[in-house]
Parts: sequence; C-alpha cells; structure tokens
Amino acid sequence: MPTEGQFSRAVEAFKRGDLGLALKLASQDISAAGTPAWHHLVGLIHCRQGEPTPGVKHLRLAAEAEPSNAGFKVMLARALIDSGRPGDVLRMERPSPAPTPAELALWHARAEAADVTGSDEAAAEAWTIIAAHTQGDPSAWTSLARSLFSLGRSDEAAAACRQALAVSPQNLTALSTLGLIHERTNRLEELDQLLDNALRDGISKAQLGYLWAAREQRAGNLHAARELLLKSDPAEDPVRWHRLRAKIADKEEDSAAAFEASTSMNRAMPHFEQWRRRGAALRQDLRALACAMTPEWASRIPRLGPIPRQAPVFLVGLPRSGTTLLDTFLMGHPSIDVLEEKEILRRAGQIVGPALSLQDSQRFTLERARQAYLNELGSYVDPGFDGMVIDKNPFNLLLAPFIDSLFRETPIIFAKRHPCDVVLSNFMQSYNPNIGFASFLNLSDAADLYDAAMTVWVASTELLPLNVHTVAYEDLIENPAHQVRTLVDFLGLDWDERVMDHRATAKARGALTNTSYDQITEPLSPAAVGRWRRYEKQLEPVLPILLKWADRLGYED
Repeated sequence: MPTEGQFSRAVEAFKRGDLGLALKLASQDISAAGTPAWHHLVGLIHCRQGEPTPGVKHLRLAAEAEPSNAGFKVMLARALIDSGRPGDVLRMERPSPAPTPAELALWHARAEAADVTGSDEAAAEAWTIIAAHTQGDPSAWTSLARSLFSLGRSDEAAAACRQALAVSPQNLTALSTLGLIHERTNRLEELDQLLDNALRDGISKAQLGYLWAAREQRAGNLHAARELLLKSDPAEDPVRWHRLRAKIADKEEDSAAAFEASTSMNRAMPHFEQWRRRGAALRQDLRALACAMTPEWASRIPRLGPIPRQAPVFLVGLPRSGTTLLDTFLMGHPSIDVLEEKEILRRAGQIVGPALSLQDSQRFTLERARQAYLNELGSYVDPGFDGMVIDKNPFNLLLAPFIDSLFRETPIIFAKRHPCDVVLSNFMQSYNPNIGFASFLNLSDAADLYDAAMTVWVASTELLPLNVHTVAYEDLIENPAHQVRTLVDFLGLDWDERVMDHRATAKARGALTNTSYDQITEPLSPAAVGRWRRYEKQLEPVLPILLKWADRLGYED
C-alpha cells in the first residue's frame, strides 16, 4: 500500500511541475490506497496535464467519498467547467447559503457555470450569495446586476449596480452596466444624468464610449455617435458594439456599412456555428410538418370546447412584423393585459406531443394540456384582473394546430409585414440565442426560416378553422386609428381612446424583453416601410424566395 511519504513526494512533484513523476507516484497501487486524498491528487494531475476526463473521474470519487469536503467539490466543479461540462456543476448539491470560505469558492464556480450555460436564475442565486458575503467587491454586485437584468428584474439590477458604485464610485464596469440598464429600459433621463455626472467626476466620454454613442444616436446626432463608437473598444461586447454600429450606419443610409456591421454582429455571437446547426434542424422539422399537413390530417384533429372564460387571444407573426407595436397599442386598453413572449403554449403542446400526433390524441390528454396552459397563464396575470389576456409570442404561429385543438375559434391576431423587411430586420437585430432565433444569424438561413414558417402558417390557415384577423405593419403605420379601431372591434371590446397613445403606454410598460425596446417610444414613421429597397444588392441572393411570398401575401413588390 502506498505510504504517507510516497504521497508527500507525489504532492511535492506536483507543486514543482514534475507532473510525470507526480502521476507515477500517485498512481502506484491507487486502487489499494483508495483514499479520497489520493484520488483528488490524481485528478488534479490529470487536469493539469490537459486530460479532463480521467481528471473528473478521480475528482468525483474524492468528492463523493468526502461529501463535507468543500475543497474537493470546488476542484471537481472547476474541472467540470474546464472540460466543457458546466451543466454538471449546476446539478451538484448547492453549497450552504451561509458559506465558509471554501463553500464561497464553490458558489463562485456555480456562478461561472450558470453564466456559461445561460442559466440566469442559477446565476442570480449564486451572485446574490457571493455579493452578500463579499460586500467590498464591486464585481460581484455588477455580475449580480447582469444576471438579474437578464431575468427582466431591471429595478433590482439597477440597485445592485448602485451597491457596486457605493463601494467603488468610479467603477467603469458598474457605471457601464447601470447605463446599459437605463438605455435598455428607456430611462433616458437617468442615463443622461449618469453620463453627465460621470463626466463631471472626470470620467471621459471615451471611457464610456458606447453609452455616449447610444445617447447621441438616440438624439439623432449620427456623426457624433459614430465617432464616439469608433473610439470605443468593440472587443468589450462585440455583439452590442456592432449592433449599434449597424443602427448608426442604417440611419445614415450607408447600407453597405450597416450590412457589414450586422454580419460582424451575428458572427460575434458565441457558438455561432452551433446555433446555425440548431436553426437548420428546426427548419428541417418545419418542412416535414408542412409536408404532412393534409386535409385528412386536419379532419382527424380532436377539438375541445367550449372555450374557457380564461382563454387568451393569441398575437402571432414572425419577429419584426409589428407584434410589439400592436401589443403596445392594445396595452393602452384598460380591459387588456398582454403577456409578453412566454413559452406557455409550447410547454402545453409538449404534453400532447408533436403537432402531427394531434390526430391521435386522447381528449383527456388535450384537457390536461389546456389546463396546464391556463394554470401557467394565471400565474402571470393579476388575480383581480377579469379582462382579456393577449398571449403575444411571434413563434406561436407555428403552433396554430394546438391553438385550434385546445382553444377552438379563439381570436388570433396575425401581424404581417413585407417579407424582405422582415428578414432584413431580423438579420440586423441581435437576439439572445435560442433555436427559434438561431436562423437569423445568417441571411440565407433567415430567408429559409421565413419560407418554412410561413408554409406552416398558411397551411394552418387553409386547413384549420382558425379565427384570424390580419394586421399589416404598413397599414398600421399609415393609418393607425383605423387599424387599431378595427382590431378592437374584432376583439369585441368597447373603444377607448387611450389605446392610441402608444408612446405613453410604451414609456409606462417598463423593460422590454425583445429588440424593439428603443423603437416603440418613438413617433410612428414610414422610414421602416420598404427599407429593404436600400439593401436590394445585399438581399439579392434571397430575393427569389422572399418576393414569391410578397406576391402571395398581396404586396405589389
């Protein structure tokens, strides 16, 4: 059996970097030694040698053998992160909410794993505990702010930034994060005050260059915005930087520069190629669904009834088709509550299975799915509200068969816009990546998604008895009063003039979770109608697909 002296020699070899000797000494008869310390050491040596798989194996054996040893767990978590398995870290037992120093290191590892995987809830939990136990560290408060803001908790995120600034008043990261929160939530007066105070305190415009550029862009000072942005470092946040560069160039009508910046923005998205593959898989599934949607299939779909009193209205339409503008008008009505882009219908649909399996679904399964939907819907709505709930999620247009089966004849609002403007606008936006938005990272993929999604939607409207009211974005911009009044009539509600003050409603609604946050507070403008014509050269490869749909949807172009 290995001796204590042998173990000490292995540790000394490891410390001085002689990994070969360390592994040789530590591995001798390890099965006989079998102690957690030996496994821990062997795991560390393997990880240091760039061999994460055997390293994780031994580190896990050590941590499981001594579950109270937080140090063992920390090294296991670090190895899992370094080997590309951060999700396994989140599946480990949570450390104590009143951590020891070693457990605090474990919370740090958990926070890093959550950030890598995009698990905002887990990140917020971890950074909350870290910040509470390291109050002199402004970076913990700033990290907490970012995770809270990703969850849509903008007020709490701003408060966390202020905690960081209370510790370090001129901390650029905290100032920048707070400024981005103000900009993203349309708190422009607070953004102006933050920037003016920073300038007064000796922080130059160049040090907060992105925020100053965003401020000037909003004010219409495009030359100043461009100069400030170009002096800032795109490497700090390349996606955000290139998006602002594209917006400035677009407003300057420099189509080539705007398109180039949008391309760079999309390519800067982490895991770009991986997301493209996932987008391709979704498009393949949509085409298979469209091919299988036949009159016979539609005739065999069971439909529940009657519609429950709590049944929502669905607002659908591909992203950038005007759904956010429409729901902002409707929010002004006192009898309407809008649910903003939740995945409730998709989760309810998973109870039933794929759309093609609807024809074989049992009624009790459909009833269970409908009740699951209504239960989750109720969790987002004030219990005292007895008006109309609008479930606004653009991609629900792909789930029309489930709407028909679970809520037959419930109103559906379809927002349409010229296909070229839809695809161009989505390509020039940045999104938090998910399988639905993944296709917008590439122009050809975006056009292919439009084609696949619209094929499913049109098949749904032709085969199913859907209760659809269509609102064209172009008509809404040209004559909002007529379009909104017609829509309110379709919904069976009394007219209320407050629906027309969409800018006041937009300012009152708080943070938006989509990319229209900086547009809905602006006056209606025809500038975005037909914008694609300025990009006709860049769109040329996909025009055959999109113009076919333009003709089918009744556009003259």
